[in-house]
Amino acid sequence: MKRKAIVQQLPKKRPFRRKSMYTKRRRRITPSMPWILMAQKAGRRYAVDHPLPEEEQPIRYINFLWYYFYLGEGRRIPDALYERCSEAYLAGYCAQAGIDKPDGVLVPTLKSLSAVVTVFNEGSTIASVLEQLQRLPMKEIIIVVNGSTDNSFSISRQCPLATVVHYPDSVGHDVGRSIGARLVTADMVLFIDGDIPVKAVQLAPFIRAIDRGADVALNDMTPFIGQFAYRDSVTMMKQFLNAIQGRPDLKTNSMTAIPHMLSRKAIEQIGAANLAVPPKAQSLAIQLELKICAPASIDVISSNKVTKLNTGASNPVSSLILGDHLEAMHMLLSSYSSRLQYKDAIRKRSALGEGFH
Repeated sequence: MKRKAIVQQLPKKRPFRRKSMYTKRRRRITPSMPWILMAQKAGRRYAVDHPLPEEEQPIRYINFLWYYFYLGEGRRIPDALYERCSEAYLAGYCAQAGIDKPDGVLVPTLKSLSAVVTVFNEGSTIASVLEQLQRLPMKEIIIVVNGSTDNSFSISRQCPLATVVHYPDSVGHDVGRSIGARLVTADMVLFIDGDIPVKAVQLAPFIRAIDRGADVALNDMTPFIGQFAYRDSVTMMKQFLNAIQGRPDLKTNSMTAIPHMLSRKAIEQIGAANLAVPPKAQSLAIQLELKICAPASIDVISSNKVTKLNTGASNPVSSLILGDHLEAMHMLLSSYSSRLQYKDAIRKRSALGEGFH
């Protein structure tokens, strides 16, 4: 075959067109787009197969459908893409169903969810905290208002899901969490403070961890604390307490930091009263061989309210936390021995006789 005949069989080149400012640009394909597109299409398909019943709340019903999609077809969705995929699923369902998209966040669980919020003069932030919590399918929100002299109590009472416990005197965040833990009835409980609004979607990893079998889900503070040499005594003590219990993987992560989440099993086995001393509660969780993890990192350091109680050397807050860690260590020493679980393999103390052990 001659070259001319071959050339004639080839597809003709498109005529050259000068690019115009009005020319529509092609959409750039990114690695995340297939997952997001799959979630959106699934939302539309589920809207056709499972239309919204009249008596159902949209966000709760759609969350029910999303969970089964997430367990099945969506089980391979990377955790980093959870937010965008869940949003795409919600948007797809609502568009197909012809309903307004609710201001809610789809969560990877069907278990009941509660929150315990401690409040001390948080009138400027508590409304934002509660607004984000109500975007989740909450069963109940326990708000412990203590020692507040501002409008925190009146704002808290405006939340339709809230049970407000009021103490005229300050009881502290930790005691407030212990009180709230006695009142909640849900399968998983989120603990958060009234001064730091956390976006609802940021809490999804904690919920996912508890749903998958974890008992304690901590906030991973590692990215925000810097090198060891520049850490304060409280941070070092947190890491030390985890290390001596054989959990160096937990690093500096502690139940003293919010947000964190506990399963119903964890609350029952640790005991609500022991939550008043977070390091002690965490040590008990380790002793009880509960499953502890740190599934996500939320910066609550830079947004923490600076007061005279938490600034300066040996401030009251740091002294309180260090004292809590000493109490936890005393419990461990009483449970084991003066060397905890570390054997004295080389030193022969028996050679010294009585009184030298």
